[in-house]
Amino acid sequence: MVFHIDGNSFYASCERVFRPDLYKSPIAVLSNNDGIIVALNAECKALGFKRGDVFFQVKHRMEKQGVQVFSSNYTLYADMSARMNVIYSRIAAEVEVYSIDESFLFFPDWKNTSGNLAEVYTLIGSDLKNTVTRETGIPVSIGIAPNKTLAKMCNKLAKGTDTFGVCPSYTKGVGVCNWLSLDQDKELANYPVGDIWGIGWSKTAFLKRHGIHTALDLKRYPLHKAKKHLTITGMRTVQELNGVRALGTDTKGEGGQARQVIMVSRSFQKPVYAINDIIAALAEYTQEAVNRMREGGLSCRYISVYLMTNAYAEGEQYCNYMTCELPYHSKYLPQITAAANEMLKRIYRPNYKYRKVMIGLTGLSNDPHPQLDLFENHAPINEPLMQAFDTINSRYGRGTLKLACGLVKKIGNTAETNADWQVKRDYLSPRYTTNINEIPVAF
Repeated sequence: MVFHIDGNSFYASCERVFRPDLYKSPIAVLSNNDGIIVALNAECKALGFKRGDVFFQVKHRMEKQGVQVFSSNYTLYADMSARMNVIYSRIAAEVEVYSIDESFLFFPDWKNTSGNLAEVYTLIGSDLKNTVTRETGIPVSIGIAPNKTLAKMCNKLAKGTDTFGVCPSYTKGVGVCNWLSLDQDKELANYPVGDIWGIGWSKTAFLKRHGIHTALDLKRYPLHKAKKHLTITGMRTVQELNGVRALGTDTKGEGGQARQVIMVSRSFQKPVYAINDIIAALAEYTQEAVNRMREGGLSCRYISVYLMTNAYAEGEQYCNYMTCELPYHSKYLPQITAAANEMLKRIYRPNYKYRKVMIGLTGLSNDPHPQLDLFENHAPINEPLMQAFDTINSRYGRGTLKLACGLVKKIGNTAETNADWQVKRDYLSPRYTTNINEIPVAF
């Protein structure tokens, strides 16, 4: 059986763990540069706010209604996610981390248990939910089914469909929904086809044109037609709706394929003119991109740098990009950063109000022994150096070690990054679990 576990209003729940005074208070979490609402809890939804609202347009209404607003604190969220997955690993032999707030747990299909097998899985789910909430403070919902697609569907059913996220009656209020305990075809008949995991808006439009509006309709769709019109992924979805496990454990990406590109970019909170400031931003984004690449055991062959102004602002606009090919696949941060900086210098033009710089790594490979260049000097210290670099940042927090080009000015005796290109986070909460100076104080 497959358990799908999802943190309820995860970002907002993380903020409330260390703020008991916010119990039952409406909470909203903003995107980078405090632009839009990306997460909110049930209390905030009940006031009429929704994900995607532009913050400055609803700011005054939020203040009047007592909504607690937070900037995205990804350091805190990632650490809380890691703690939850440690709990999952204690209980299940196999865990697949799907996103920062979602994981799949795989349990064997026991045949020799006494009593009702459906009740056994539901009891495990209820115990798991209570354990996670007790040890982390994060409420979760759990869907239990024979495969991933149905488990995702059950998780959504466990959350409920009304404004306050109340669980349906058959879950008895515990936030756990077991496929084996449901009137399955009835639930499929009431489930919109567009809400099925893996069915995007374009496939939804196609299916509705052909009279397929519910999950039950799609379950009955012929496999040969699904393969022809919905690709192999759509065919697997139809199989899973019929109870077949067509999607296995996948730690690389949907379909088991390694990712093809890694992109990192953020908008500056203010227009930036100086190239040194943009180089500092690019160095930080490059380090994040290389970190993602190394975590996946990958190396890249091509590097792309994009530089652009704000297309919606007044004044002359400029946008350009450049791509270079490395002589061999590499995951060595100084080499990739040096190449990115050189391309940035070539496409940079003075006197423009730049708003965004972006780094892209493509030609990704997981070959542990790439073909090297015969005439290049490959220092044997490169990989051990990067491993030490990764270990320090993993142990003491991402960003503990940075390349020197990330420091662009001094204030007194302290090196500071330039505030103009840093992400705007006016409502940032402390990093309670990863920074010794920000540990909460109990009175």
